[in-house]
Amino acid sequence: MRKYTPLIGWPKRDPRHYRFPLPNAVWEYKLKPIEFVILSYLCCQHSHGGANLSPEVIAKGVHMTMVTVKKYLVSLVGKGLITNEYTPTFQCADSRKFFTLPNEIFLLSLPSSAFMVYAYLLLIEDRRTHTCHPSYNTIAAETGMTKNTVMKNISALLDAGLITMEHSNYFDKCGMKWKGNNLYTILPAQIAADQFHQRQLHQLELDAERRRVRKRQERFARDRPHAAPRP
Repeated sequence: MRKYTPLIGWPKRDPRHYRFPLPNAVWEYKLKPIEFVILSYLCCQHSHGGANLSPEVIAKGVHMTMVTVKKYLVSLVGKGLITNEYTPTFQCADSRKFFTLPNEIFLLSLPSSAFMVYAYLLLIEDRRTHTCHPSYNTIAAETGMTKNTVMKNISALLDAGLITMEHSNYFDKCGMKWKGNNLYTILPAQIAADQFHQRQLHQLELDAERRRVRKRQERFARDRPHAAPRP
């Protein structure tokens, strides 16, 4: 995996407007990644005043099909985590029992499993340094994924610019050097979202240029049929 150089400093923004809370106890339910993403989206909307969300709106917000969203909404209702109106059933009375996620996370179209790994890193991060160093096995145990899946999701988070990773080593009492857990630094999600949008705009420009070239080729072949290259 690639090693990234962490950015220095965090942008100063009011967290009440760009972050939303999730209860620490959500991990006790052993949710599937898709369930976790849908519940997180409902918590985000509810914390910012959103209400009466339809399955269509939810599906668009989490970048899933409506069939998938309806299936897992039923599952979340059955587990008592949301009401039949898709409102989260828990309250954020004690901030010590909650961790927060950035609103921008839903703009990045992350795979649901990568979203869940990212949320776990935020759960255990040091709030002062925005760092944590769990092992792959620990992340796998807490998220219900395999170690290989966790490693792939860490790579996805690195590519998205949401985290950086540094390898670490330690020496035992006999002076032997061993490989330690990776050190993860959580980066501002706003920067990752801006970079994601820039990549999207660049891809749209490339697609538009390809369409223009293809149309010119088609016009040339139509106007000069004898000059068109043979297949």
